[in-house]
Amino acid sequence: MSEETTFVSRVPYEHTHPTVLAVYCSDGRFTDAVEDLAQHLGHERIDTLTIPGGPGLLNRWVADYLESDVVTRAARFLIEGHHITEVLLLAHAGCGYYGARHGSMGPDFIAEQQLTDLRHAAEELQKAYPGIHVRLYFTRPHDTRIHFEPVSLKA
Repeated sequence: MSEETTFVSRVPYEHTHPTVLAVYCSDGRFTDAVEDLAQHLGHERIDTLTIPGGPGLLNRWVADYLESDVVTRAARFLIEGHHITEVLLLAHAGCGYYGARHGSMGPDFIAEQQLTDLRHAAEELQKAYPGIHVRLYFTRPHDTRIHFEPVSLKA
């Protein structure tokens, strides 16, 4: 058995929590781009809640109850414990979670369901935390770039 040496990151430890939370799918192809978006919006660092399906799991009407409960409780812990003032909710084209759940319905249905879920998640967060700022994005790869399309809170 080989022994590994301790790795020391070049990134300094910050003692304070970020005030923005990004909730998105755990698809690693989007991780760096989400952090880039947050920096574009003026946030140097972000808390993240990443799980397959992302904010879709905040919609108890569509997601499995247990999945939804875990994600809802995790979001509550981060929002309350870290004093989050802004939440970014992001869905992405080609999401495997949505494909597995709704693939037979076709890509147009899937995209519409993702938008519905984003809006539902925003509504639930704003009810639970009046005054919290929520931004919605639908994320699409275009060639070698990732585009973040703002989504209106109203359909």
